[in-house]
Amino acid sequence: MSYRTANEYAFVNARIRGLKSRLLGVGDYERLMQSASYEDFIKMLMGTAYGPIISREHFVGVPYPDELALILSRHFAEVSHSITRTLTDRVRMFAESYMNMFLAESMKSIIRGLHVGLGREEILRFAVPASPEQEELFDRLVDTGSVDAVIDDLPYMDMRLALLTRVHAYEKYDSTAPLEVALEEWLLGTFSKVLAEFPLKERARVLSLLEARVVLRNTLTVLRALHLALDEEILNLSLIQFTGPTDAVTDAIRGRTSWREVFSTLESTKYADIAGRLARIYGEQHNLADVELAIEDYLAQKTKQQLVAFPFHLGAVFGLFGLKYYEIRNIRSIAVGIERGESPEMIRRVITIF
Repeated sequence: MSYRTANEYAFVNARIRGLKSRLLGVGDYERLMQSASYEDFIKMLMGTAYGPIISREHFVGVPYPDELALILSRHFAEVSHSITRTLTDRVRMFAESYMNMFLAESMKSIIRGLHVGLGREEILRFAVPASPEQEELFDRLVDTGSVDAVIDDLPYMDMRLALLTRVHAYEKYDSTAPLEVALEEWLLGTFSKVLAEFPLKERARVLSLLEARVVLRNTLTVLRALHLALDEEILNLSLIQFTGPTDAVTDAIRGRTSWREVFSTLESTKYADIAGRLARIYGEQHNLADVELAIEDYLAQKTKQQLVAFPFHLGAVFGLFGLKYYEIRNIRSIAVGIERGESPEMIRRVITIF
């Protein structure tokens, strides 16, 4: 281990281990999902590491789902900014770039919600601001009332330009898919620029996760196109381009004519383990939602692996941010499910347990 590596990661490694020890476990999630009422859910949640956080932000009564979502979002912003401040040089640049992932995902939610005419609160329920400034921005963007107005009002010029290149396709097909792909490729571009500053082994840890994310999302897109009988142009506009290896896998699967051929082709790549599992899941019910959840579970497990063994590497920072995001999303999903009277079985299907 070089002196520079130890200097870059030694302090943050202690922070990461401390935060990891406070992440919720499978037993915690099961108890929360078994809550008899929303009030009981909050009482159980108060018994976890989130208790002091909720008490600090909500002094009286029970915070209902929308309020809880804001509390958790502020907590996430606080944790992420706190970790980022402990980093230096290129590692800090990477952490700041990583936060763009949550920005991109929230922008997708806002664009989808406005496109289908969801209410303001429903749209914001699925947006996770990583800072108070982003929270204010999301409020303002939702209030613009249309996708075109959102793009015009964006303060991020590079993101705005990426979206403008796909506006014609969005309008032509009345679909947000081209815009979502533009956001994903914008995000991956920001990662690539920062990762170029790191040695090959460091880059490989993060790229392995990013490439898996791209390949599996493209696989889901191809399956959806087959299910809906979409034409080739729409499919191509919906696929994400990233690195040479990911583009090669995408090219191999997008020409398949059945779901069996898609999974068979994927099994011939380094994603053979998850390809077989997805094939079994889809073969049982032909339900793409089940496939999507299985992909998220797989990516969460891959993210968790970044936090084991040798700790002084970029993947540890990447892994903690990812797991913390999954945890907050899980709590929000359970809260909404309990408040709406959903069964534990139904809630369990929409969360990601790692």
